[in-house]
Amino acid sequence: MKVCRANPGKAILSGLAGSLVVVLWMLDALLASPMRRWAERTMNSKLNGYTVRIGRARPHIWKLAFDLDNLVLVQNSHPDPPVADFGALEFSLVFHELLRLKVAGDLTILRPALHINLDQLKEEANSHVSLKDRGWQRAVESVYPIKLDRVEVLDGSLLYLSGDTTGRPLQLTKVSMVARNVRNIAAARDTFPSPVTLEGVLFDTGRVSFKGAADFLREPYLAARGEIHLVQVPLDRLDPLAQDFQLRTRGGFLSVNGSMEYTPEAQKAHLRDVRFEHLRVDYVTSRATKAIEWEHGRQAVKLAKKVRNAPSLLLQVDLLKLTHSQIGFVNEATTPPYRLFMSDVDLDLENLSNQAGPGRSRFHGHGTFMGHGTTVVSGGSRLTASPADFDVRLKLDDARLPDLNAFLLAYAGVDVAEGLFSVYTEITVKNSRVEGYIKPLLKNLKIYDRQKDQGKPFGKRVEMHVLQMLASLFKNRSSKAVATVTRISGSTSDPKTNEWEAIRKLIGNGLSHAILPGFLDKQKVEPLPGTVDPPARKKPPRSPKTGAGDRTPTPAAGPAAPASARTGPDSQAGLAGRPSAHHP
Repeated sequence: MKVCRANPGKAILSGLAGSLVVVLWMLDALLASPMRRWAERTMNSKLNGYTVRIGRARPHIWKLAFDLDNLVLVQNSHPDPPVADFGALEFSLVFHELLRLKVAGDLTILRPALHINLDQLKEEANSHVSLKDRGWQRAVESVYPIKLDRVEVLDGSLLYLSGDTTGRPLQLTKVSMVARNVRNIAAARDTFPSPVTLEGVLFDTGRVSFKGAADFLREPYLAARGEIHLVQVPLDRLDPLAQDFQLRTRGGFLSVNGSMEYTPEAQKAHLRDVRFEHLRVDYVTSRATKAIEWEHGRQAVKLAKKVRNAPSLLLQVDLLKLTHSQIGFVNEATTPPYRLFMSDVDLDLENLSNQAGPGRSRFHGHGTFMGHGTTVVSGGSRLTASPADFDVRLKLDDARLPDLNAFLLAYAGVDVAEGLFSVYTEITVKNSRVEGYIKPLLKNLKIYDRQKDQGKPFGKRVEMHVLQMLASLFKNRSSKAVATVTRISGSTSDPKTNEWEAIRKLIGNGLSHAILPGFLDKQKVEPLPGTVDPPARKKPPRSPKTGAGDRTPTPAAGPAAPASARTGPDSQAGLAGRPSAHHP
């Protein structure tokens, strides 16, 4: 009592403060339900094709703020499942901006979860209302007209659901984003006044991040620019989607480092480094998918024409790298079906672009064909060139022929017991012409085997004996290989091959001139008949006149050696000074 009589003013102030708190608390409670209905009605009046439901509203009059909890957004045509739900939207006033005589607010979005399925995507694609005209921004502004200075997203997620991905959905989780200076005054063109950072987890273990800036007031929609990074994103989740394009994927990781710019006027992506690691992918064809494959091919050609040298689109990849991977081709349309694959693939593709300016793209790589054949490939191209402009150089050494038995049965009707297969080829396409050659070699070929072929019909066994005899006939006695060279030359619309030359090389390899492994000497490759003019015949030099006493006997000229023995590209004499195969 003595304290109260000594400080009556303090007691009064304490009582007023307590009463004010009680009054404000009561006002918050009284306004909660009407505010929820008002906010729900106001937001829905701005939305087009969507409806929002609000669980509750929590006004905080004492700090000029309010929260909207448990929001659910549904697509009117496909209400189940909801498109999104939000743990809370928290609106608050930025008091320090009041000192600068400015009014600005902050928005914190807690636990936003977006759920997208195929039906909802199709509805958006077929709708006459564009996504930006659905009224998202107007709906938020209708309940909080104060200009936002800062928007923060905490623990967000994005989930794609379809019939094939329900077991392992495609999802981006643990999303955190901060955007500052959101409602900056309209910025000049090509400026990005609002800093933005974003981080998240892609497909459970991969990391994704973006650091850059945006212009949220750009019309007709926002613009953004910045650095993007993907780290060890697992690709096995994409298999259900890839199967729609006849692709089967198993495992693999994707990492990307680069920059992007997205504006209403242009889109740019400059990826400095794209890496696929431990990828397993097969392209699968069958009779049932032929029509779909043709349609996909038509769409791919159409898309390539659309993006090639497109003025508002720049796609640039400095290095695309494939490491420790396997690429296969499965044909289920043949009897029997077969699979061809390349394992242990390391492939580099450099300087890829949809624009003509950056220059020639190059590629080089190596791998193992069917588990045994060492393969090296290299070449280059101008991706935007029309007509096509590319070159390829491939070397395949000692693949096991029995590994190709399913392929051989599908197309040749025979299989083999033993043998090694090698091929060397160089092809150049430029100015609507193709030039090159293919050089196959078969070593230690054994077609018929009593144990392997004992259950086959008598006629098939006779056929295999005949083939074995022909293989032995054309096998070179020194190299133990059956080999030939087929040249390709002419217009890209109608390239020519010289079958008679291939037969001549085959016979020549068996009788005398061994065709050795390796690429041909380009200076010694004879052109196809009729493709170039024959060289002019040179006259022998005239001997100087000498007197009768100075004459010396002229040695008799021996028979000229055949041209193929001197300079043939396939003879041993034409390779690094080795002796010819038909000389001891």
